[in-house]
Amino acid sequence: MWQKLLEENYDHPIWEENSKKCLQCGSCTLVCPTCFCYDVDDVMSLNLKEGRRVRTWDGCLLRDFTRVAGGEIFRENIKDRYRHRYYRKGLYLPMRNGFVACVGCGRCATQCLPDIADPCEIMNTLASFSMHEKVNFPIPDVKVAGVEEGLLIPEPATILRKERQTDMETLYEIRPDSGRRLEYRPGQFVEVSIFGVGEAPISIASSPGRDTFELLVRRIGHVTTKLDTMKVGEKIGIRGPFGNGFDVSGIAGRDILFISGGCGLAPTRSLIEYVLENRGDFGKVTILYGCKEPGAVLFGNDLQEWSRKNDVLVKKTVDQCGEGECWDGEVGLITTLIPPLDFDPERTISIVVGPPVMYKFVISELKKKEVPDENIIVSLERRMKCGVGKCGHCQMNGIYVCLEGPVFRYTDVKDIPEAF
Repeated sequence: MWQKLLEENYDHPIWEENSKKCLQCGSCTLVCPTCFCYDVDDVMSLNLKEGRRVRTWDGCLLRDFTRVAGGEIFRENIKDRYRHRYYRKGLYLPMRNGFVACVGCGRCATQCLPDIADPCEIMNTLASFSMHEKVNFPIPDVKVAGVEEGLLIPEPATILRKERQTDMETLYEIRPDSGRRLEYRPGQFVEVSIFGVGEAPISIASSPGRDTFELLVRRIGHVTTKLDTMKVGEKIGIRGPFGNGFDVSGIAGRDILFISGGCGLAPTRSLIEYVLENRGDFGKVTILYGCKEPGAVLFGNDLQEWSRKNDVLVKKTVDQCGEGECWDGEVGLITTLIPPLDFDPERTISIVVGPPVMYKFVISELKKKEVPDENIIVSLERRMKCGVGKCGHCQMNGIYVCLEGPVFRYTDVKDIPEAF
């Protein structure tokens, strides 16, 4: 009954009405015996030589629950957070596990000062005034690997090389101390751990099949700021790889159009290198790259090398270029690079990776070129704290981005309300 009511009432006015009274305190989730979302903190001893990694409570009602290092909050509106609590327990978890994640204890109702947390009252209201406007929340059909024993424990790795890309971004070459080769697909990510500071999810920026791997890191949060100060030879922790990467066999034989904005070139580079290393398996290759200004260009040497290849077309642009700045590309948003392109929309797979604001505009331009939805692949950013679908931070309606993503077929997420 809960599932049917929630499927039909995603836009019911009760979410807006009740959320206006919400104090955003998170008390309802704090006392709930079935709320298991969590954060992880590194707690140091007073001698600063020892410490522990501690799992702490976190709640989806809190504003910063979905905040990523870049500052974006993917559930900014209190209405969305208030609604998510009910949908997570009454629809999303039942879709995966087959039962409603509410035991009916009433603790949330007793602790809520505005008196808006009682699930029974919400369901009775929806039953009395149902909108009967069904919204589907499909979970992509992706084979998710089981959580291996010890997967939450970082393994030591060594920084072999640091290469400054811009004032904010640095490329790191990493090798696990165990000597094992990191088996990953382009588009996957790892959790980088600095003991005493914390963990951060970072996309792998190099092609698979090597003894080392590369990470592009922007200095923007506690972990990445500390990493920026570390030297070659120092140790970090690595967990992973995690997530669903690009289906390289599924796009073999097709023309590939890469569209990357800003740091989105990092996971895209992993796939670009793979495609170029296996050039005979793919058709026409086009690379579009955009960033804010010439000083923010990433992988400049790679872009030049790719552009020198006879069978690769590279176009780059910046949002703005100051007078006198050295720049040999276009000036304008990345969307301006798409209309002049001549490509077969039925044969071409479009890979879109960039900042959240970019997607709807790029996809709109692709639709004008009559690119089918099934030929568009995106990689989405969320706060992937644990990497194994447990902490709840990356949840996008019923989808865990760290499990079913970050790479998605556009057809799988285009109708998901929280995707774009």
